Amino acid sequence: MSTLSATNLKNASSASNNIVLNSDGTVGGAALASATEMFGTRTTGTNTAGSTTLTVGSATGISAGMFIVGEGIVPGTTVSTIVGTTVTMSQASAASPNLGLTGTEPVIFYANNKLVSPGVIGSMLCRAWVNFKGTSTVAIRASYNVSSITDNGAGDYTVNFTTAMADANYGIDVSASNSQSFINDADFGGADPTTSAVRIGTRTSAATFQDTPYVCVAIFR
Repeated sequence: MSTLSATNLKNASSASNNIVLNSDGTVGGAALASATEMFGTRTTGTNTAGSTTLTVGSATGISAGMFIVGEGIVPGTTVSTIVGTTVTMSQASAASPNLGLTGTEPVIFYANNKLVSPGVIGSMLCRAWVNFKGTSTVAIRASYNVSSITDNGAGDYTVNFTTAMADANYGIDVSASNSQSFINDADFGGADPTTSAVRIGTRTSAATFQDTPYVCVAIFR
């Protein structure tokens, strides 16, 4: 088996190296997203439904072409121009670039010219999930971004996040074996979701609170 030795790979028409092969075996170069670009540029934004402009809390790190991810903004929306703190948004499809934020909400801007660009999939990422045993001593079978489960009583659990959500406006998908599942129900002392946790409940079809062997929760934002 032969080995091709090189220090970089570049398109013939490019002015810079697109992919760099480092001496330690790792891959770098302008085509790959840096850690900062992966996290994105985070700020706040305010707009109205149907508007093509977005007023941001800070314009630092935002440039034309970046993807915009935020509540009410159609996936695939990008920055057309930015003047001061006013961002003009662009949508490739005929759809309006946004559905309107609710007041002032968190928004994130991602580079769109990298091999890995969270801007393409930012609104579809699962931010946390867990599969846990809800009977006897509660125990997590497997999870992502979930630090623990609090057992509040029969059929009453709190899922605690390791890393907090940007806000409490996330989507919650709950399934439970042999039980109905619900959130924010006054009957079991439920409360609105917070950035650090969400309280869920399980009960029978007769509305009796009941522990259940399999409870699965997924959080999307």
